[in-house]
Amino acid sequence: MINPKQTMQISYENEQLYPTQVPAVFADNQLYRFYEQSAVLHSHASCVHWFDFETNRAHKLSVHYPDPLYKLVLCIAGNARSVPGMAREYCFSTGQALFYKTEEEPYTSLLAANTAFKVIHIHLSEWHIGMLQNELPVLFEKPVGAMALSSECAAAFLQLKTISKENPGLLRLFEEKLITDQFFNLASQILPRSREKDILQEAIWHMHQSSRYLTISELAHRCGTNSFRIKQLFREELRSSVFQYQSDLQMARAARLLLDTALPVAQVSLQCGYESAAAFSNAFTKKYGMRPLAFKNARLRK
Repeated sequence: MINPKQTMQISYENEQLYPTQVPAVFADNQLYRFYEQSAVLHSHASCVHWFDFETNRAHKLSVHYPDPLYKLVLCIAGNARSVPGMAREYCFSTGQALFYKTEEEPYTSLLAANTAFKVIHIHLSEWHIGMLQNELPVLFEKPVGAMALSSECAAAFLQLKTISKENPGLLRLFEEKLITDQFFNLASQILPRSREKDILQEAIWHMHQSSRYLTISELAHRCGTNSFRIKQLFREELRSSVFQYQSDLQMARAARLLLDTALPVAQVSLQCGYESAAAFSNAFTKKYGMRPLAFKNARLRK
C-alpha cells in the first residue's frame, strides 16, 4: 500500500500547446533520479518527450494541462496507480499504451518508491486526431483509453532491455522505432481506407506505398492538386516539409529493416530509395548518431 507523504505538482501553464521542453522541476526535485529527459519535434506527431527516471520516495504526481491536447503514452517500464476518489484516473503499467485528451482538472497518480520508469509521451497533431475521430471513434469513448502495445513494439522492448546505456545512439534508435511502430499501428487502420477523403491523407498514403522518394510534383499529380497546396498542407498541418516527412519515414523504414531482417546495408539503402549507399549512410548517421553498419553489427552482437 502506497502512503505518499509528498505531492509532486507539474503544470504546463506557461508552456505552448506542444512544448519542446519538459519541466526542469522533474530533474531538480529530490523525489527522482533522472537518467534522461528530452523533447523533440517529430514529423509523425507534434512533439515527443522521453522520460527515464527512478523514484526515490513514494509520492503523488499531479500534472496539470490548462490547454487541451491529445496524448499517446507508451510505457516501456513503470507502474503508476490511480488515486481513489479522483474523477480523472491516470494509471499505467509496463507494456501499455494510453490514449487520452487532457482536461482542466489535473491528472494524479500514485508512484511507489524505488521504481524505474521509462515512458514516452507523444503529443499528437490536430490533423492526426481528426483522422482518428473519423475512423476510430471507439478510442474517444473513455476519458483514458488503454491498449496493448503492438507486437512489434513488444519485441523491440525485449531487445531494448539488452542494450547497454553506454551506447546511447543504439538506444535512441530502438526508442524511435517504438514510437513509429506504435503510432503506425493506429495509422495503418486509417490510411488505406481514408486516402480518398483528404489530399493530405492521400499524399501520406502514397509515401507509405512507395519505396523511393516522391517529388512534390508527383504527389500533387497523384492527389489531383498542385505543388503549392501539397507544401502548404504539410507545413500547416504537420509542421514539416514534404522532404523532411519522407526522410523521417524512410529512416524509420531503414531502422526496421536493419532491426528485423538480415539484409545487408546496401540492400536496405536501395529499399529505402537511396541510389547511393554513402548518401544513405550519411543520412542515417545524421538522424540517429551512428552509422547503419555499426548499428547492425551492434544489434547482431546482442
